[in-house]
Amino acid sequence: MRSGRGRKTCFLWFIILTLFVLPGRGTGADSNGKEAGPEQAKVTFLQGRAEVLPKGETPWNALKTGSLLAPEDEIRTKEKSRIEIKLPDGSILRFDQRTTFKLKMAFFSPQDGSREVRVEMAAGKTWANVRKVFGSKKTFEVASANAVAGVRDTIWRMNVALNQSTLIRVYEGTVEVYNPFVKPDYKPEEGGFKAPREVKGPQEVPRPYAEVTKEQWEEIVLTQMMQVLVPAVGKPGKPSSFNPEEDQKEEWVRWNQRRDKGIKP
Repeated sequence: MRSGRGRKTCFLWFIILTLFVLPGRGTGADSNGKEAGPEQAKVTFLQGRAEVLPKGETPWNALKTGSLLAPEDEIRTKEKSRIEIKLPDGSILRFDQRTTFKLKMAFFSPQDGSREVRVEMAAGKTWANVRKVFGSKKTFEVASANAVAGVRDTIWRMNVALNQSTLIRVYEGTVEVYNPFVKPDYKPEEGGFKAPREVKGPQEVPRPYAEVTKEQWEEIVLTQMMQVLVPAVGKPGKPSSFNPEEDQKEEWVRWNQRRDKGIKP
């Protein structure tokens, strides 16, 4: 028969294992044992199945509500799946089914209100509800293969088709779209967005880039209820307004707007 002292010893070891070995219990970690920090995002909603591939690792791991994401994590959603991610600054990003993206950077400093968020999308759909910040640096960019969208506090979405064409629609605020092959001459953290201006036509690309076939263009500024389509190759279409009623026919739009209503200011 086991003595009372032996039972107490076993009980103490059980408590130690519960506190220090089991992931995410009382440590501020997620279900995979990853610690929360100023450069991590959190999965706040998951419908269906989504997977993450951390930098330097081989197997894809299943995500769940509450999972934490770190810079350089690659994420993909499966068929009939959606995921919502809350960034360290409180901004929300949602991704539809069959979407693949990489969280390049997700930094926010509560001390001075600075933010640096960068996301790369290979294909799929994203919806962003970006929170206003007051720091000296306010970078928030989502990039496809042929366009980079830089934003402040706004609601907008981006569709990246399999042929790499990119559609951007803005619901609130301002989004500046620029060419990933041409470094923009603006600095959002200093002077803010420039006034809208026409996109320049094709330009000769100096060496060593003489073989580049994509047309060179600078930036386009989109405001509320405006859109632009950037083809895989060539100059973007002319920015134009879109019909809200027609836009509402897309279930993805209606779903995101319902989710946005539940976001606390």
